[in-house]
Amino acid sequence: MTVSDVGREGVRLGSQLTGAAISVPVVAGFVLLGAAVLVGRSLLDVGRKLLEARLGAQEPRKAA
Repeated sequence: MTVSDVGREGVRLGSQLTGAAISVPVVAGFVLLGAAVLVGRSLLDVGRKLLEARLGAQEPRKAA
């Protein structure tokens, strides 16, 4: 093994570590974004149901 081979191996290892270090926050960002979307949609659904219930309670009752 020559000095050049050792240098190439070091560059390859550094490249792999850099790729892994970059991919972790990217994947975590997508997971957090998906969780935020799910929570936001759930909150909108709850708000919509509360609004419907409140508006339904304000309407006068019709005699049967």
